[in-house]
Amino acid sequence: MFHYDRDILIHSIGLWLDAGRKRDFSFVSHAHSDHTNRHDRVLATPATLALAEARAAFRLASGARKRPVREVDTLPLDFNSPLKIDGAIVTLFPAGHVLGSAQILIERDGRRLLYSGDFCPQKTSAAEDIEIPHADTLIMECTYGLPEHAFPARDTVIAQLCDFARKTLARGMTPVFLCYALGKGQEVMKILAEAGFAVAAEGETYELARVYERFGIDFGRFRRLDSPVSPDEVVVTPSTEKIEMFLGGRRFRTASVTGWGAGAFSYRARRANVRIPLSDHADFAGLVEYVKAVSPSEVYITHGPDEFAYYVKKEGFKVGSLAEKRPV
Repeated sequence: MFHYDRDILIHSIGLWLDAGRKRDFSFVSHAHSDHTNRHDRVLATPATLALAEARAAFRLASGARKRPVREVDTLPLDFNSPLKIDGAIVTLFPAGHVLGSAQILIERDGRRLLYSGDFCPQKTSAAEDIEIPHADTLIMECTYGLPEHAFPARDTVIAQLCDFARKTLARGMTPVFLCYALGKGQEVMKILAEAGFAVAAEGETYELARVYERFGIDFGRFRRLDSPVSPDEVVVTPSTEKIEMFLGGRRFRTASVTGWGAGAFSYRARRANVRIPLSDHADFAGLVEYVKAVSPSEVYITHGPDEFAYYVKKEGFKVGSLAEKRPV
């Protein structure tokens, strides 16, 4: 049903999946830059398309992109809205990773193929709850595909995040949360908003939060970080490089918010005063449970350690190799 040529191609309908190189027609699972490209035609959720457009516009305006991107033919598709393409039925399901992130189910001739993209099985504050369909063939990401990756309970991590903000403010310092501009930044903003904190967000984080607002996510008191911070404000930013001018000489403490902050792999998290292991991916146990929920006849893995295949086989599932799916 599919070929692998450095990217994954559903050959019967000419649809690539999260292609890393420019393609004629590609599904884009979500708007993180390692999954997007300027393909001739893109299939994605409306939220993913809106976020990708906002990122491109921000980077052009900030000088990070040197020339405007050309127009792309987009095919927006809502969740749970089957679409017929050349005899196949394509349906998108929420992946829970970031706003608009999607798994894609492709049905043809009685067979069902599911591509996961990045996914998070836990309920989060700023993304749609995951829905997991059954499939015969599963192609899945496995970023945290080793048993050593075990995330703390979400309530524990949220309490840690809010406690860091509260104690830092009480010491007369500014809490600075270091997060990806898309996804993690808005997740942290939402958690802080629900706890009653006022947030100042770095430029790209702020602009993407405005897109989230269009899709119904409420961030409470927040503003763009373009003037000095107030004594009661919390900062959310990808890095400290461009924010010190707005701190007005105030002392600050940093918290790196990433799944890499958990356990033995914390050395992979960026330097900070503390590390808070909040992830928008599945941990090892979550990956295994996802495979069981899909209940496929065969599994192919990508975006993670090859060793994860051993653990999938141990659960009784057949694991194939993408390399063996190269066209002849």
